[in-house]
Amino acid sequence: MSNFPSGFSAEQILDVLSQTNTATAIHSTDEMIIETANNAMIAIWGKDKSVIGKPIEEALPELKGQPFLSMLQKVLHTGVTVSGTDTMAELVVDGQLQPFYFDFEYRAIKNSNGKPYCILHTATDVTHRYLSKLREKELEAEVQAMNEELSAANEELAAANEEMAATNEELLATNEELSESQQELLLVNESLAESEARFRNTVMQAPVCIGVLKGPNLIVDVANAEMLKVWGKTSSIIGLPLDEALPELEGQPFLDILRQTYSTGEVYYGDEAMVTIEHEGVLHNGYFDFIYQPLRDKHGVSGIVVVAVDVTEQVISRRKVQQSENRLNSMVSTAPIGMTVIRGYDLIIERANKRMFEIWDRKEGEVLGNKLLDVFPELIGQPYPEMLYSVLQSGERVAIPELPVKVQTDNGLVDYIVDFAYDPLFDMDGKPEAILATVVNATEMVKARQDLEKAQDTLKQAIESANIGTWSADLQNDSLVTSDVFNRIHGVPEATALKLSDALKMIPADNIDNLKNAVKSAIDMHENFNLEYLMNPMDGGKPKWLKATGKAYYDADNKANIISGTVIDITENKFHDQQKDDFISIASHELKTPVTSLKAALQLMDKVKNNNPPSPMMGKLIEQSNRSMEKVSTLIEDLLNLSRMNEGQLHLNKTEFDLSKTLGQCCNHVRLDGKHNLVLEDLESLIVYADEHRIDQVITNFVNNAVKYAPDSRDIVFNLKRQGDFALVSISDSGPGISEENQEHLFERYYRTDAAGYQNSGLGLGLYISAEIVRKHGGEIGVESELGKGSRFWFTLPL
Repeated sequence: MSNFPSGFSAEQILDVLSQTNTATAIHSTDEMIIETANNAMIAIWGKDKSVIGKPIEEALPELKGQPFLSMLQKVLHTGVTVSGTDTMAELVVDGQLQPFYFDFEYRAIKNSNGKPYCILHTATDVTHRYLSKLREKELEAEVQAMNEELSAANEELAAANEEMAATNEELLATNEELSESQQELLLVNESLAESEARFRNTVMQAPVCIGVLKGPNLIVDVANAEMLKVWGKTSSIIGLPLDEALPELEGQPFLDILRQTYSTGEVYYGDEAMVTIEHEGVLHNGYFDFIYQPLRDKHGVSGIVVVAVDVTEQVISRRKVQQSENRLNSMVSTAPIGMTVIRGYDLIIERANKRMFEIWDRKEGEVLGNKLLDVFPELIGQPYPEMLYSVLQSGERVAIPELPVKVQTDNGLVDYIVDFAYDPLFDMDGKPEAILATVVNATEMVKARQDLEKAQDTLKQAIESANIGTWSADLQNDSLVTSDVFNRIHGVPEATALKLSDALKMIPADNIDNLKNAVKSAIDMHENFNLEYLMNPMDGGKPKWLKATGKAYYDADNKANIISGTVIDITENKFHDQQKDDFISIASHELKTPVTSLKAALQLMDKVKNNNPPSPMMGKLIEQSNRSMEKVSTLIEDLLNLSRMNEGQLHLNKTEFDLSKTLGQCCNHVRLDGKHNLVLEDLESLIVYADEHRIDQVITNFVNNAVKYAPDSRDIVFNLKRQGDFALVSISDSGPGISEENQEHLFERYYRTDAAGYQNSGLGLGLYISAEIVRKHGGEIGVESELGKGSRFWFTLPL
C-alpha cells in the first residue's frame, strides 16, 4: 500500500473550527438537525455538546415562536442564502431568557446537481456592538439636542442684545428683566457645559474606539483610551491634525475618506478594513469595522465622530480556517492517488478528488451526497462495505495492497486491482464519524509485473526449449550456478555441486589455455566473449563441441567478480559443417571423374573422326561419352533438386496413374546391363494421384543403391500392395545389409555409407531427395536391414 500525502486530518480541521471565534454550525433536514457546532456556537447558545444531533427547536426550545426555524427551512428548500445584521434573538443563557444581537448567515450547501443538502450557519455575537451603536445614537441625539439648545440660546442672546441696543431706555427701565435674562443665559451656558462634559465623559468611558476630529484639517479634538490604544499614541496628540498625529496613514485611503466625509456630510461605513499603524516604532496591521459620522452646527459640518471596533482576531481566525480548508482541498484535489470521504453508516460519499472520479468512471454529480452502495451496487458481496463498517465500529485503520475490485463502468463490469487504506475521522467526542479512503489503481502495475514474470518464464522456456544452458560463476570463491540444460550438456550427475574449477577440468589440456586467455582478454577489455571449444562430459560420454558466450560484472574497484553467460551444444552443427566440406570435396571429385572421361572420349573421337573407313573405336567412345554425360546429368539433377528443396520450390505435377505399370517400366538401364534381375513380385494394380516422374526418381534411386551397395545380389525384388488407404512400395536385395547406426542417418543430407569391400560414389543426396519427395506427397519412407541379410527400402503413397 502506498502512503498517502500528509496533511490535516478531519479531526484537526474540526479542532481548528472549534477554537475559532466565528460561531459555526451545520444543519440538515426539515427538522434542522444540528449535525455539528463549534465551541463558539455552543457558547452563544448557552448549551453544551449534547445538543449535537438534535433538532434545533428541541435543543433550543426558546426559539419556538421566533422566525429562525422557518428561515432555515426556506433556505434548505430554495437554496437562497439568508443573512442578517444586528438581528435580535432571545436565548436562555445562565438560566435566563435574554435578548442578544447577531450578524448571521444561513448558506445552503449544494451538491453537483445544485440541490441543497445542508445549511452552513455562521453567526457573530454583536450585542456589544449593537448596544454601542445604540448608545452612539443616543449620544448623537444628546449632542444634537445640545447643539439645538446652544443655537436657541445664541438666538435668544442675539435677540436680547438687539433689544438692548435698540432701546437702551427700555433696558434701563426693565433692569429687572435684563437681570432675569442674564440669569437665564447663565443657566443655558451651564447646561451646555454640562452637556459637553457629559458627552466627553461618555466618549472617554466607551468600550469601543471613539474619536472626534474638528474642522477641515481634522484636528484631533477627542480620543478615548481605546482609540489611543489602537493608534499606539498618547493624549499628547490631542490638538494635532490627524495626518501629523498618525503620519503612517499617508498613502492609506482613510485620510481621503475622512476629507470626503467632511466635504459631503455623508456617513461612511467600513467593514474589516486593514489599517497599518505604528506602535513603538514598529508598523502593525489590524482589521476594523468603523463609522465616520459627520458633526453639524448651524453652519454645516464642523467635525467627524470616528467609531471603530477591532476585528483583527476574528478576521485572522477566519482566514486561517479558510487557508486550512483551501490547503486541504488543494492537497486532496491535486493528490496523484484517489481520495474520498465517506460519512456515517449510510456510507454517504461526501467528497472525492479527480483521480477518484477517474477510478470510479463517474462524474461528480453522480456520486457526491449519495450512498456508496446506491452508486456502486456491484460492491455488495465484495469485502469493501464490511471493511468500511469495521473501521466505523473500531476506529482502527485498514490498509490492504493489491486487492481485486469490480466496478461497473460504461464498458461493463471492469476488474481493478487496488492498493487502498481506510482511515477513521473522529468527531469532537473521539468517535469515528467518517472515513478517509485513499485508493491507488495498481492494475497496470500488477499487470506489468505479471507480464514481466510471464516474459521471464517464457524466456526461461525458450532457453530450455532451444537447449541453451545458462551459468554464473563467482570468481572470488570458485562457485558456479548452472541450469539443468547446462548440467545435461556437460553430463553432470544429479545433486552434484559443480565448481568453476571442476567445469574447466572437462576441457582438454590443449584447449584450456586458449580458452582462459580469450576470456581474460574479454574481461580486461570489458567486452563480451564468444568461444567454441571441445569438452569431455563428466559422465564419460563422447566429446562435444560447445559454443559459450559470457560477460563479466565488476565491483566498485572495477575488478571482475562475477562472470555469467550461456552455452550450447554445437556438436551436430560441427558435424554438418564437416558434411558440407566433405560434400564439396565429393562433388568436385564426382564431377571431375565423368567430365575427365567425357573429355578423353571427345579428344579420341576428334582424332579418328576423319578416318575412312570409320574407326571401330568410334562406337565405344560414343557409348562411353553417353555414360559420362548421364553421370554428369544425374549429379546436376541431384544438385538442382537440393536447391529447389532449400528454396521451397520442389513442385509436384500430379496425375492419376497405375503405380504397378510404373514399377514394371522403370530402370531399363539396369535391365539392359544384364547384371541384375528386376523381379516383379505381388504387384497389385493401384491407382495413385502423384507426380509420376518424381516417384520414378525415388524407385530408380532405390534400385541404383541396390546395384551399388549389393552388387552380388542377382535379384532385386519389387513389391506393391495396398496398406489401408496407402500404397506400399518396397524394393529388396540380398546384399551385405546396413548397420543400425548407419540406418539412423541414411535419409540425411550429404550422408554416404560404404558397403564393406565396395567402392561407392555419389553426393549423398539420393535418399535425402527421395525422402523429401515422398513426404511432399504425404507418404512415409524407411528401411529395414540386418547385416549379412540384405536390405528392404520402402515408401508409401496415399490412394
